[in-house]
Amino acid sequence: MIYYIGLGINLFLLLILVTKKGKNLADNILAIWLFAIAVHTILYVINLQPANIDNIHWIMSVGSCFPLLHGPFLYLYTAASTNLLPSNKKKWWLHFLPALITVIYLMPIYLLSAEEKMEIYLNKGKGYETANTILLSTIHLSGLVYVIWSFILLRKHKKNIGEQFSYEERINLNWLRYLIYGLLVIWIIIIVFKKNSIIFGAGVVFVTLLGFLGIRQVGIFGKKQVSLAGDIEPKTPPFAKKEIAEPAPEEETATNLQKKKYANSGLTPEMAEDLHNRLKQVMAEEKSYTEPELSLVTLAARLNVHSNYLSQVINERENKNFFDYINTLRVEEFKKLISLPANSQFTIMSIAYECGFNSKSSFNKNFKKVTGQSPSEYMSQLSNQKG
Repeated sequence: MIYYIGLGINLFLLLILVTKKGKNLADNILAIWLFAIAVHTILYVINLQPANIDNIHWIMSVGSCFPLLHGPFLYLYTAASTNLLPSNKKKWWLHFLPALITVIYLMPIYLLSAEEKMEIYLNKGKGYETANTILLSTIHLSGLVYVIWSFILLRKHKKNIGEQFSYEERINLNWLRYLIYGLLVIWIIIIVFKKNSIIFGAGVVFVTLLGFLGIRQVGIFGKKQVSLAGDIEPKTPPFAKKEIAEPAPEEETATNLQKKKYANSGLTPEMAEDLHNRLKQVMAEEKSYTEPELSLVTLAARLNVHSNYLSQVINERENKNFFDYINTLRVEEFKKLISLPANSQFTIMSIAYECGFNSKSSFNKNFKKVTGQSPSEYMSQLSNQKG
């Protein structure tokens, strides 16, 4: 019964997703994935029925290769959600190559007559042990590789947040991390327990969370912030756009990595000094850091400069990424405001919000990161100094 409930939930979520307005690429990938899960579930339900000549073709069908689809779909969905999909769409299909190769490899079995398949089924696959071992090993490897790969994408995404945004709320994709953990649990069940009833039971829970959280997710990068590479040019940019080299993979000091990263940058020391001075002036006069959802692209547009150059200046001159730079200024602003007698009537959080923080957890985390103290410890110390 639980499988029918799961299938119903799956199809319902698929219907909601298909009719969702303003779908993005991640939504489309999720829709296809949910459809694949639905077909996989249907084939499993058929497999629960007693085998006979009428249904043996369904029982011994390409459904055995469906587990090889879930890893690639997880990767593509995670990559689309983090804006880290390869630009070459042809590469996307390569992830489904193992499933295709497996289907071709098992084609001689699929083409057997119903009587021949029944004989294999009743003999529990005797004579095809090698094919079964290869299939299971490929499924196990695929699942674990794609789960690890998806975690790597989330790690890159977290780093990219630091380079592009001054906040993490709503864009940290923690919900997607939990989904990946959920799929990891399912793969562990597949490898350790090898019991389909447990596997598909866990799958029902997973698909419910996948559909619910996936449908609720929104695009992180709007039309004006289409990539983490800073593809949006400001109006009349004073500096010509240059490609930025990728950091070298070998272990090096942070300084050397930065030098290699910006080796091909067109930003001269004089231009960097001028941009840094203008940045500090804007921060001092306009206090842009008090905007809760300030982004690198937005700030670069105000300075009339390409975001790559602004990121380079912040990295090299402030020795911080954009996230840490802005939140350090917010912490310093908080320390300044909290020390004023006129602000004693306000709560800590009301002042924190005034400085640009948009949640208590973000304030506490960044305050301790900058000062080495929690806000309460700092306030206690400040009180003792005044006393």
